Amino acid sequence: MHWRAAVKIAYDGRKFMGSQRQPDLPTVESEVISALTQIGAISTIDESRFGFASRTDKGVSALGNVVAFDTEFRRECLLQALNAASENIYYYAVAEVPDTFYPRYAKERWYRYVLPERNKDEELLRACASLFEGTHDFTRFCRPDGKDAVKTIKRIDVEHRNGAYIIDIHSREFLRNMIRRMVAAIDDVSLRHTDIEDVKKALEGEDKTFGLAPPEPLILMDVIYDFEFQKENPEPLVKKLNACRDDVLCRMEFLDSLLNREHITK
Repeated sequence: MHWRAAVKIAYDGRKFMGSQRQPDLPTVESEVISALTQIGAISTIDESRFGFASRTDKGVSALGNVVAFDTEFRRECLLQALNAASENIYYYAVAEVPDTFYPRYAKERWYRYVLPERNKDEELLRACASLFEGTHDFTRFCRPDGKDAVKTIKRIDVEHRNGAYIIDIHSREFLRNMIRRMVAAIDDVSLRHTDIEDVKKALEGEDKTFGLAPPEPLILMDVIYDFEFQKENPEPLVKKLNACRDDVLCRMEFLDSLLNREHITK
């Protein structure tokens, strides 16, 4: 039976050169398409009307990006087959959507940036983050690429835990490099490298720039629509996640042991 599938995916962005296909380079899109082709879920990109919800740059991870495609593959077997065919991408939820569905038209996107706490003024950090809430012209905080730079940030939440500031940013859409430039400004203000008034002036159109925060601490947490996805835990997914978790635990033990060595801590 022919149907249109929307699938939630997660991935560690450090393993990819971004999400969009690039010749002879490992990207999220190329691995997804390869897995779909390998299991026989699609024949060609054009025929399946394959689409991606959100572009992520090299190093940026995702917990809730979305791909959509036309297929005749059995729904109850799709996630298990994809997880078995794909090494570095985790497929964990699926929904049957209308033929007209295109994943870029989402209700909301939620990004998270993990900013180390070292030497930061928390009061200034929170005050600067709050400046970006609401509707602004983000020309000074993005690569507009000819797009309308007026966007609305629905909400920014800041939480301090585990030695870092967790900055959650919610909006229907973002411009390229927008979040990383916002975070660079927030970081500069929190370190007293620049004044919060400079950020206000940049939002008002003055020619101010604040650099670009690193991509690795940025995570696309979720892309939200007006429908629910059915979450699954097929065996290949659980196996991949457990292997990844075991590797992280080993790396943490290694780093903790290194930091606790006498010649380093003195």
